[in-house]
Amino acid sequence: MNKNYALIWNSLRQCWSVGSELSRARGKPGSGSRLLARSLPALALLLTAHVQAANLPEGGSIKAGSGDIQVFDNGKQMSINQSSDKLAIDWNSFNIGNGHKVTFNQPNSASIALNRVVGVDGSNIMGQLNANGRVFLVNPNGVLFGKTAQVNVGGLVASTQDLSVERFMAGNYRFEGNSAAEVSNQGTLIAQNGGAVALLGARVSNTGVIQANLGKVALAGGKAFTLNFDGSGLVNLQVDEAAINAEVRNGNLLRADGGEVLMTARASNNLLRDVVNNTGVIEARTLQNRAGKIVLDAGDNQRVNVAGTLNASAQGSFLGDGGQIEVKGKAVTVALATNVTTAASNGRTGTWKVSAEQLDLSPSASTPVSSGLYSDTVSRNLANTNIELVSTQGDLNANGKINWSSGNKLTLRADRQNVNLNADLNASGAGAAAELTAQKQVMLNANLSLSGAGASLALNHEDTTGQGRVVAAGKRVTLSGKGAGFESNGKRYTVIQDVAQLQAVNTNLNGLYVLGNAIDGYGRVFNSIGGNGGAAFSGVFDGLGNNITRLNIQNAGPALGLFANNAGVIGNVNLINSSVTGYANYTGRVEIGSLVGRNTGTVHNATSNATVNAYGSPMNIVGGLIGANTGDVFNSAYTGNVYGNGYTQVLGGLVGENRGLINASQTNARVYAYYMPRNEIGSGGVGGLVGLNNGGTITGSSAAGAIDARAGVNVGGLVGYAKGGLISGSQASNSVYATYDSRIGGLVGHNEGGQIEESSASGKITGVGSSAIGGLVGLNQRGELKKVSATGAVYDTSGASLGGLIGTNNGGNIHTAAAHGAVTGGHNSRVGGLIGSNNSGNVSYARASGKVSGWTNSQVGGLVGYNGGNLESVDASGDVYGGNTSRVGGLVGVNSNSENAGRITTAQATGNVRGEYRSIVGGLVGLNQSEIQSSVASGTVSGGVESILGGLVGMNEDGGTVDYSTASSKVNFVNGWRQTYGGLVGWNYGLMRANEVMGNALLVPLYGVNQGTISSYYYF
Repeated sequence: MNKNYALIWNSLRQCWSVGSELSRARGKPGSGSRLLARSLPALALLLTAHVQAANLPEGGSIKAGSGDIQVFDNGKQMSINQSSDKLAIDWNSFNIGNGHKVTFNQPNSASIALNRVVGVDGSNIMGQLNANGRVFLVNPNGVLFGKTAQVNVGGLVASTQDLSVERFMAGNYRFEGNSAAEVSNQGTLIAQNGGAVALLGARVSNTGVIQANLGKVALAGGKAFTLNFDGSGLVNLQVDEAAINAEVRNGNLLRADGGEVLMTARASNNLLRDVVNNTGVIEARTLQNRAGKIVLDAGDNQRVNVAGTLNASAQGSFLGDGGQIEVKGKAVTVALATNVTTAASNGRTGTWKVSAEQLDLSPSASTPVSSGLYSDTVSRNLANTNIELVSTQGDLNANGKINWSSGNKLTLRADRQNVNLNADLNASGAGAAAELTAQKQVMLNANLSLSGAGASLALNHEDTTGQGRVVAAGKRVTLSGKGAGFESNGKRYTVIQDVAQLQAVNTNLNGLYVLGNAIDGYGRVFNSIGGNGGAAFSGVFDGLGNNITRLNIQNAGPALGLFANNAGVIGNVNLINSSVTGYANYTGRVEIGSLVGRNTGTVHNATSNATVNAYGSPMNIVGGLIGANTGDVFNSAYTGNVYGNGYTQVLGGLVGENRGLINASQTNARVYAYYMPRNEIGSGGVGGLVGLNNGGTITGSSAAGAIDARAGVNVGGLVGYAKGGLISGSQASNSVYATYDSRIGGLVGHNEGGQIEESSASGKITGVGSSAIGGLVGLNQRGELKKVSATGAVYDTSGASLGGLIGTNNGGNIHTAAAHGAVTGGHNSRVGGLIGSNNSGNVSYARASGKVSGWTNSQVGGLVGYNGGNLESVDASGDVYGGNTSRVGGLVGVNSNSENAGRITTAQATGNVRGEYRSIVGGLVGLNQSEIQSSVASGTVSGGVESILGGLVGMNEDGGTVDYSTASSKVNFVNGWRQTYGGLVGWNYGLMRANEVMGNALLVPLYGVNQGTISSYYYF
């Protein structure tokens, strides 16, 4: 096609018209070439006037389709008369001055006229633009609709990105280009009902009025767009390519009642930008029973800022259901005073949905968030709309209080992470609803209350074991209204609101239940759920953080607790100020716990302070929360009093016997074990958390409070008897007291083949005549300990074997361990800062710093009292004391060669060491019968009358060897006390090679008596 006009006689209008050169020219009826020749000068004058008219479009050239262009009314008006469904015109400029008018006369409302500006100036529309069909205006230099602009069209598209004639004629409405110019409206743009107004460009702004009722209003920012039309209406607009600094803004009014308003932009900038911004009013109210829709979309990489008013309501004369409002982007910020409504006077209220990678609800304007809303904004707008808030990537954190009294619904959703309710949520309206949905966990760290009649709550999560929804300690969910409903993961639950409904769980042990509110039993007798026929509860019982108080729980059967036997899921429940008492009239073994007697299912987030008493029950296993566990217990706690009796085999603060999993659970309990049968020492136990860990696993758990065991059993701050299994990442801080020949430990009383790692104990440990007592473990028999520590004092003046970490270690391996508490033993005892008696055990990377003391005839060491195992890379720094006739060493009291063990390598002792009358005292080892290599002693060594003192070793017996070791200890001998002393060794029967004597050890002889071999020694 050329760029020239074709002159066409328009018989309808009886005038010459300008058309495409492809249009066939026809002469005027009854005229000839002379008439045409006479008309040409007049047409030239018309065209010249047209070109000179700055207030109207200029230089029009029809490129496709047919029609004519006329200027009249003294150059104040132009009409483009379109005779084909599509018309494409290139213009040198396209302006409409104030008081000027351009009218497109088109075949029908679906007709389109494409107007492309090929000149260098932007388009300024200050006057009137009318069309009965659709008008496309493309100008890469920018388009401005001024304050006086009045546009009334079937539809309008104004773009700074180009649409080629070929694509246009083919029905492919893809606009693309590199223009950074703006499309701006300050005037009034109105499309007929069902039509559309779309402003497209790198930057688009509106401070005027744009209306397309029953149609679509779209403001889109980018460098490429695709539009799809259905009839005369815009069906879809898509931003295909992002533009640098793309942005769309609305500061006044966008309206598409019964239709859709879309604001969208895509920016290619790497940094987060505010690309969609609304501070004005957007209306898409229900019209002709068609609900409206509002979409503010910044894509996956940029931000939406929302303020002003968003209205998709159906109120007053706008009848029907409310519409939908959606705000989405990488980030979304909603201003505090934003008003949103989708309310319906005679229909259903619509929904306002906000989604971003991360959403937070801020409690106030003083704590703004980078992406999210203010809780007041949410609370206020819930009066007029349902609200759905979605985090598409991260957590959704509700950090501000939310309150509403309407019947509307609030949805909080995290598509990939957690929903964290961190502030109270309260809805009092009838029919109000809340839904919290997370792919991982719904964390209820605050109170949630729906008190209206017919209110409903949904908590949805991927996990179905009980970890999916967690109610924090002291928080609760209240569903107190009549007819309240609860749903989780698509399943309906029965809401329990009183004791009678709780007892009725017996009628369906496979049901799904939640507590709707706190329940007070006022001291009434309550029969264990499932206790009558012995059947296990196999459903789901979620207390939603509510308390069950003042129940007197009883049952004559093999299991006793609020639930006799659980094979289902029980969680988020608190049993308060209640009691569980055993019966004497059941002759078999009874498993007793306040919440569950026997658990083979899951118990989570459960607490109890109920008093648990075995009372008259024979052959019983008792736990503060659970009697016997072979299932899973996590995030649970017990804080009451637990009592055993003369028939109790196992007694635990949380669980009696554990064969399953206990994770992240705690006790602060008083555990009383009186008159337990002493013949159960081999299999029974008393523990602050677990009595007997029978091959089970305990992780991340702790025990506090106190244990009082007046019986000869295995007693531990955390576990009484660990028979195999694993204890990891756990602590005990409770005080432990036990009598007779008990095995007592700050963490575990007796560890038989079990693994203990990354665990510690800090409570005071006291025994009376114990067989083995330790700050962490009483007796460790072939157990594995790694990264463990103890800080509590250990005291038993009649005990046999005492250690700051372990009382007796039989064949166990200890790697990376520390003990810091004082250890006090009595007569004939083995006392060590780390281990009292190490029998064939291997100890490496361990240290002890507490003061260690024993009385007459004891074996006392800063690290180990009696060593029949192997010590490597160890250290002791506490002062060490032994009574008369004791063997006392800064590191080891007696280093024995039993079973070819007793090897000490790379050890150090820095504490002061003293023994009384006839004691054998050494800065490192009191009595050595085995091997010492590469070790050092530096503390002060002293003794009583007739004692043997050595800076490194008190006495090195025949078969003992000391190699490559150093003594720098000060040996405080007393003249006239008949002491035998030496800077290296007091009395030597064995072999000592290549050792060093340094510092204070040089002030005394190398040895007192040498009946062995001392060679290659060095003085420094």
